[in-house]
Amino acid sequence: MNLLKKKSFLFGALFLLLLGGATLYVLHRELSGQDIVGTIRNADIRWVLAAVAAMILYAIADGINIRRCLKLAGYEISFAQMMKYSFAGFFFSSITPSSTGGQPGQLYFMAKDKLKVSHSAFTLLCALLSFQCAAVVLGVLGVLFSNGDVFKLQGKFAYVFPIGFALNLIIILFLFCVLFTRKIAGFFIGIGLWFLKIKGMKPGERFGFLRSFAAYRKAAGLMKKNKSVFFKMLVVSFIQIILFYSVTFFCARAIGCDSLDWFTVLRIQSSLFISVSSLPLPGAAGVTEYGYALFYDGFIPTELLGSAMLLSRFCSFVLPLVASGLGLVLLSVGKKKK
Repeated sequence: MNLLKKKSFLFGALFLLLLGGATLYVLHRELSGQDIVGTIRNADIRWVLAAVAAMILYAIADGINIRRCLKLAGYEISFAQMMKYSFAGFFFSSITPSSTGGQPGQLYFMAKDKLKVSHSAFTLLCALLSFQCAAVVLGVLGVLFSNGDVFKLQGKFAYVFPIGFALNLIIILFLFCVLFTRKIAGFFIGIGLWFLKIKGMKPGERFGFLRSFAAYRKAAGLMKKNKSVFFKMLVVSFIQIILFYSVTFFCARAIGCDSLDWFTVLRIQSSLFISVSSLPLPGAAGVTEYGYALFYDGFIPTELLGSAMLLSRFCSFVLPLVASGLGLVLLSVGKKKK
């Protein structure tokens, strides 16, 4: 027993060390050579606090969607648990290419809380589907209200929006098929069984795998019978994304750009997010900053553009990354003490 506890402690320490290293790397990459302290010092703190509040509500909205879907599967989770899963999603999405680490990170913490993998996976796929649907709808509306300006971009960036839109649409179709089409879901179960056979299937492992699939399909059936649950998740996702996009507006106002209105920011951010969110870079690093400068050229004065971009990236990415990492550590340590 002591050996198991020692191994668990060593694994936890190594895990936290890796998380800390990844966080420091991302922070160094984001803030290297940037005078964020000077930018915040010269900004209107009221608008900065509004941006921070928007990101806090963004995280809560994400947790609400997770809790709502888990409740449908028969789980009652606390506010602290829902925030832990929300923090895990943001943190691991931020440090992995194309945000691919978000759901596996959430699954890890759900498994530690003794939630069934089948129910956890179904919940996260539903939450992702509602988020992608809201993002694509807002992205299309953003392009329509901008009179197709995104298609007038020159150079390599001219292809980014069509590629980003296509990738997000493919993700939505894939999620619909996996969640609600029995044959497609069965196909992936067949792949899973083949993988287990290759690595050497242990006695009872096949039964356990199929039982998990049955639980997954049961959860999908519950969602089909309770369509209002997904509709509520979709509404929350729209609010969540609008809060996220509003951070740019608050940061622009914080550094003195009074001519930029909220609706203009909403349509520009919708187009920009669809363009870069699926690119294979941690947090869409680099291309997000370039896209920001390109999309907001003419809307934010040139002398303020750099400060607005830096403050927006700090409030919507760097600060939440640190907060979500610390939140994960505190909530995990708090649970162990309890």
